[in-house]
Amino acid sequence: MNTNNHKAVNANAEREAFVPKIFYACLFVLIPLFQFAMLAYADKLPENILNNGDFDLKLEGWHHWTHETAAALFQTEGKKAEPITGKNAAYIRISKAGGAPWHIQFYQQPFTLEKGTTYTYSLWAKSEKLRTVQIRIIHQGDPWNEYATQQIRLSEAWKEFFVTFKMPADDVNSRAGIIMGAEKVDVWLDHIRLYEGEFVSDIEGAEPQSVEPEDKLTTTWAVLKK
Repeated sequence: MNTNNHKAVNANAEREAFVPKIFYACLFVLIPLFQFAMLAYADKLPENILNNGDFDLKLEGWHHWTHETAAALFQTEGKKAEPITGKNAAYIRISKAGGAPWHIQFYQQPFTLEKGTTYTYSLWAKSEKLRTVQIRIIHQGDPWNEYATQQIRLSEAWKEFFVTFKMPADDVNSRAGIIMGAEKVDVWLDHIRLYEGEFVSDIEGAEPQSVEPEDKLTTTWAVLKK
């Protein structure tokens, strides 16, 4: 073999050896990117059925009602409230408590829930001092069926509460709300969500803890701010 042929053979061999190196190098780069993309897709947060759950649009989309024996001011509060997300939290300033929890209500409606589907209703809440409120998912109107209801204990620290439930029937006129009468203690609410499936934490640092459920409903909370 002459010198030129020998050089040509070596060049071909080098090219053939170089191609796999490029191939494997590309795989080394692409595989982690693919894995990251799949992880990001898998971690996609569930869609919130409720509108304006972070109160970026003040109280748009939300309703409230008070009994004639109660009085409360429904508004949003900014930095002072230390919102969980965004710039606002809902602030319910109670001047007259009324005689029952349902005498002061804050809620959103209507929306559709489907029979056999599991949903989670979650929110962050705190209060002026220790008190109880009730979170619930109900049918808006007679016969006022309750699909999920749970009494929760609030304090001056933000806590996340949630209830997971399975719908027994289709309902195109559902309501998600919080009732807080009977106690003259102010309440703050933020990051209210209702979505399909089990509970999904979307706030870094939240550590859910099991709580003894009422009415066979699953309820937990997580402490974030103190």
